[in-house]
Amino acid sequence: MAYEYANDWRIHIGDGGTPTEDFDALGGEGGFEVKRSSAEIDFSTKDDGVYGATGYGKQKITISVNGNVKLPDTALERVSDQSKVAPPELNIKIMKGTVVKYHGRMGVGNFSMNAAKDAPVTYSFDLSNVAAPIVDDLTATS
Repeated sequence: MAYEYANDWRIHIGDGGTPTEDFDALGGEGGFEVKRSSAEIDFSTKDDGVYGATGYGKQKITISVNGNVKLPDTALERVSDQSKVAPPELNIKIMKGTVVKYHGRMGVGNFSMNAAKDAPVTYSFDLSNVAAPIVDDLTATS
């Protein structure tokens, strides 16, 4: 079985248009990390003895993005603009080629750009779901 390489995976940022929204690939994308977390819920009762019962609650999806920017970049400009308004939200798609692996409304936070002398300009930001995603198939085979 071959390893999965991330070169074909891209984040696309929506323009907020209605009724149809246009998405542009985020330029200079270096990489992204997706984390899914849930709070533990204690289902134990006094009758359970020494062993408790635990389950998990609602899911939070967080995506941390970083890259090297080559301006102008339409998608990065959308992220920067939305990070300055309330609520700081936008629609994103994560695509592998032409296949949509994730599509949902995300909050934008922690936007950062670094312009160090004699180095590429870099950016980073975090996204977190504000609702259930429309498509959530990050590990699907097609």
